[in-house]
Amino acid sequence: MDKKYDLEERLVRFAGETIKFCNSLGDTFAEIHLRNQLIRSATGACLKLW
Repeated sequence: MDKKYDLEERLVRFAGETIKFCNSLGDTFAEIHLRNQLIRSATGACLKLW
């Protein structure tokens, strides 16, 4: 069985799903802080590939 590991595609998909999740969070100070940190962390690796 030959598996294809397309890291770039998986990281882009992960970043998109993370952003969708973060949009569902509320607007308290803690949620805004964590949302921003999570988005930066999830999208950082994806952007380094480009």
